[in-house]
Order: sequence, then C-alpha cells, then structure tokens
Amino acid sequence: MTIARLAGLSTALAGALLAAPAAQALDIGGLQLDEAGFADTLISSTGVFTTSGGSVAEALTDNSLSTWAMSMTPGAQVVLGFTDRLVVNGSGNDLALFERGHEAYEYSQEGFDSFRITINGITRQYFTTETTTIVDDYNVNMTMLDLDFFGIAPGATISQIQIGMDFDTRGSRPQLQLVAGIHTIPAVPEPGTVALSLAGLAMLGLVARRRSRAATGAVAR
Repeated sequence: MTIARLAGLSTALAGALLAAPAAQALDIGGLQLDEAGFADTLISSTGVFTTSGGSVAEALTDNSLSTWAMSMTPGAQVVLGFTDRLVVNGSGNDLALFERGHEAYEYSQEGFDSFRITINGITRQYFTTETTTIVDDYNVNMTMLDLDFFGIAPGATISQIQIGMDFDTRGSRPQLQLVAGIHTIPAVPEPGTVALSLAGLAMLGLVARRRSRAATGAVAR
C-alpha cells in the first residue's frame, strides 16, 4: 500500500472521528435549538429536589421537556455543564432556560417563576414568560440570557451555568426542564479522539521511514 493511499485513509479516519453526528433541531418557543447545544451534564446540586422521575441529572440533561426538577430548599441550586458544544457570546441572547408552567387550559394571574443565574461570578435574576409550546398539557415558560450582562467578551465561550432555584414567586417555585445554548460552537475534541488521529499520523511516519530505509538499502546494493 502506498504512502499516498495510507495518507488518504488516515485523513478519512480523522475526519470520521472528528465529525459529530447530526443533532436534531427542536422548536421551542419559536427558537430553533440544536440538541447538541443543551446542557448535558450535572456538575453539582445543592438542596433536596423533586423530579418528574429519576435523578436530577436525568431530569435536566435528557433534552426532554417532559422531565423537570424543582426544590423547596432555601439556597437550592444546580450547576449544569456543556460538553458537546460550548455557549458563545454572539449577537443578542445566547442562552434559554425552560420550565414547566401552569396547565394549558388555565390562565395564570400569579405571574411566572424566577431563576437566579450566576455566570462569571455575576448573579442576575430572570423571570420566565409563557411560550406557545405545550408539553403534556402544560405550558412551557422561558427566559433568555445575553452573556454581555455577565461580563463575557464577544466571541468568548462558557462551559457551565449556575442556576438558583429557590426564589418564591407568590408561592410558586420554578420547575426547570432544560437549559439550551442559542449560540454555540463545537467543544475541543476529546483526548481519545485526538490520540487516535495522532496514532494515524504516527503510522504514516513509520511507513515512510521503512520505505526510506528500504530504498537506501537497494541503492547500496
């Protein structure tokens, strides 16, 4: 097999390893959101939580609006991370938080819930508003964040968000469903992927050295 052929195979292998599978786009509240841009890991949680079923991590990182988590504990919060894609400070709003609102056939006169968001050491409070999305007969409420207000430079990225969930709005606590990046960029490839790509390049170097030695030996004879 020629070096050129091996190079082609190595390039194809690296491309296949680095190419992420196509993610499904979800339409929530009029936003087209890439599933790969949703918070996908629970870094930490503080407080006792009630969920729609399963653990807090499962409820908040499964990309489903049917699952949620809430807490009545003072100081309750979660820290969620983004590993597939990082959230980047683009033009306008960069993040969206979704929570389960009141039943779809009811009219709420009590206002909506609130989250305390901490990013880059800056904490701000955001109230949710109703969207046109209905899941399991419940309205989906949403609030959006602009990273400019957290001191994040244009084009800079974040990989986690701290969400305070203990604010009482007329007897109501937020039931967090999902956190989504509106502007995202691919995260750095995992070390295993990089290692495999480097292994392919090392193989090319080894083959090239062996061919060079063989050619030198043939000339000497």
